Amino acid sequence: MKRPDPHRWLVSYADYMTLLCVFFIMLYAVQLIDDEQGSAIRTELEGLFSTILPPEPVYPLQPGTVLDKGNGLLPLLADIRQVAQFIPESDDIRIEGDKDWLTVSLNADFLFARGETRIRDEALPLLQAIARELQPYPFPINVQGHADDTPAKGLTNWEISSLRAASVVQNLALYGVAPQRMAATGLSYYHPLDKGDSEAAKALNRRVVIYMTQENNTPWSRPEE
Repeated sequence: MKRPDPHRWLVSYADYMTLLCVFFIMLYAVQLIDDEQGSAIRTELEGLFSTILPPEPVYPLQPGTVLDKGNGLLPLLADIRQVAQFIPESDDIRIEGDKDWLTVSLNADFLFARGETRIRDEALPLLQAIARELQPYPFPINVQGHADDTPAKGLTNWEISSLRAASVVQNLALYGVAPQRMAATGLSYYHPLDKGDSEAAKALNRRVVIYMTQENNTPWSRPEE
């Protein structure tokens, strides 16, 4: 039977002496810095070991933007219409608005597979381009999901419209739009664009609408369609 090494205590003793040496070196180093440097070091250490999460970043409107020219959202409206030119099917995106509000209506069949709430990979570049245009504007954004009246498998129409709106919000946030500006709303099939029973009418009703307004007193309202 092998006996334990009687000198193992030397390892712990060496570790203890090393830590003690480092401690005295730190004390000596602290004596060499002035008050200003010490304050900066303390602030940095408090940030490293603090469990308090920093506040969410605010994205203020940068000076010198197009809003300074008094055109409201009209420049944004023109820019997003240019983005829409890259969509093969013009029916997949509808853009409306004026100086005070803007809507971008996206065909849900373009964004999602049938019955799914995860955005198709091929639709992500469009959302990224839209997010790039929305990002400089500080106004509230309401993303509204709409379904048709066909019962969904495993999900109600309320759920699928809400989850699709939330999916668009999450991707816009990933592409740089401030999340505190946005809300996701599911409207099920109660606001159809076409009240017909044809498949074309149902496809038109399946959509996600990005609505932005600079009327801050009613940030989550929706315009009449």
